[in-house]
Amino acid sequence: MPTSQYQQLWTRFDPVGLNRYDITTDDLQCIERYIHILQSGLSETVWDEAVQIGGPYGTSILIHEIVEIRTLQQAGIDPYRYTQKELARVLADHLSAHVVAIYEEHLYLQDVLLRQYGRHFEVATLVKANRADDTDLDYLLESGIGVFLLEQDRVEEAKAYLEQLRRGGNVI
Repeated sequence: MPTSQYQQLWTRFDPVGLNRYDITTDDLQCIERYIHILQSGLSETVWDEAVQIGGPYGTSILIHEIVEIRTLQQAGIDPYRYTQKELARVLADHLSAHVVAIYEEHLYLQDVLLRQYGRHFEVATLVKANRADDTDLDYLLESGIGVFLLEQDRVEEAKAYLEQLRRGGNVI
């Protein structure tokens, strides 16, 4: 994708999140490349989802990917030099990169929901509400990143807010 297209795409996302995580148009190209390696062969990828949704929810996807990439790079790993199968093994060996990315993605979503809707949810509640299964929640809760509270009685409410955020609409 030519650089001008990344510049146009960049405007589809939340400037607060882009600035907070210092995501540039060059980073968009890196994220697309990284996802292409991870999800080669899929007809629709996380990249496609992020671009299609845009706004704050699409930005949360970008945040997850760029934090994961940067965490791997800080560990001396160049994620772009691997095949899909090799990269999957590297990620399994460096699960902490994924866990940090989960945390930062949902910390950002926590801030967006507070700013946009005046609603505060704990990070663990958002992770549970945002995923079809509990794998990422289990990774987060078992990590040494911090102590997380799960508001089980608020998961459905958080799902509703996240769904509205995905759609770019207001919660009714």
